[in-house]
Order: sequence, then C-alpha cells, then structure tokens
Amino acid sequence: MKSSTLLVLLCLQAVLVMGIFAAVAKENAAVGESKAIDINPGQLKCCTNCNFSFSGLYTCDDVKKVCDPVCKKCVAVKTYSGKMFKCTDTFLGMCGPNC
Repeated sequence: MKSSTLLVLLCLQAVLVMGIFAAVAKENAAVGESKAIDINPGQLKCCTNCNFSFSGLYTCDDVKKVCDPVCKKCVAVKTYSGKMFKCTDTFLGMCGPNC
C-alpha cells in the first residue's frame, strides 16, 4: 500500500473517531443539564447547622417548627417532639447567623 493511501486512511479514521467522541460529549452535556443544581437566590434568616462548600454553595440542616419563608423546598421530618420541617434548598453565598 502506498504511503499516501495509508495517510488518507489514517486521517479518515481519526475524523471518524473524533466525530464519535463529539457525539458522546454532546449527549453527556445534554444529560448533565437536567441534573443542574437549583440555586435559591434568597438568604435564610439564620442557620446553625450549615453545610458550606468551597464552591460558594451551602445547605442548612436546621430542623424547625416552621420552615423559613425564603425556602422553596421544605420537607417534613419526624422527630421525638413531633413533626418538624427542614429546608432542602441550596443557597449561594455565606451561611446566615446562628439561630
């Protein structure tokens, strides 16, 4: 086989492999978009049990009798003293003052 034919075949194979990788990357990006974190732009009044990350995002693990009005997703938590609530939102910024 001539070297020019071999070179053309290798180039075509490289283009094919790059096309496959591009298609897979595009598919993974579309899947990743649906898993994005929904960030609450508000700020909690106070938070004692703060889970802060270096990315600037935090969640508050406080369990209260009434959920903070800023909270979008509040879940009921069963405790010994009865039904309490916990905000499961992710916030951007620094944790509020202790409650």
